[in-house]
Amino acid sequence: MENETQEEIRQRLDEAALGFRLGRKAAGEIAGWLRTLRQTLEVPVEEIARRLGVSRREIFRLERSEAASSIQLDTLRRAAEAMDCELIYALTPRRGTVSEMAAMHRATRERTREEIRAAADDKRVSEGKPRHWPDPQIKAIQELLRMAGIKS
Repeated sequence: MENETQEEIRQRLDEAALGFRLGRKAAGEIAGWLRTLRQTLEVPVEEIARRLGVSRREIFRLERSEAASSIQLDTLRRAAEAMDCELIYALTPRRGTVSEMAAMHRATRERTREEIRAAADDKRVSEGKPRHWPDPQIKAIQELLRMAGIKS
C-alpha cells in the first residue's frame, strides 16, 4: 500500500465498499448483530459466554451495548470470533464513491484557493500594485485564443 498512488488507493476503497453500499439498507434494519446472529444460529448464551470466558449476564450486556452503539470494536471482534464470525469494519460515503468524494473535495479546495488568490490580487490592484497571478478571465480568454490557433 506504500507504493500505491492516491488514485489506486481510492479505487481499492471504492471496490471494497461496494458490498457495504449494497447491504446498507438491510444492515440498517438489524438492531444488534450479536443477538440476531446468536438467536439465528441457535447458539445458547451459555456457549458464547464459555467461549469468551465471561458470565451469561456479560453476554446480554454486550448485546445491549452493541444495540446502543457503545460497544468497543475489539470487544465486538472477540464476540464475533466466539460465534465463528468475522467483524468487518468500514466507512463508506453516504452518496457516491470515495473517488467522487475526493474529486469534489479537490474542486472545493481549488475554488477556495482561487478565491483567496483573487481577493489578494484585487487588494494589490486597489493599492496600485501589480497582480501576482494572471486575471482568471484573461487567462481563460488566452486559452480560448490558443485553442482557436490565434496568438495573443
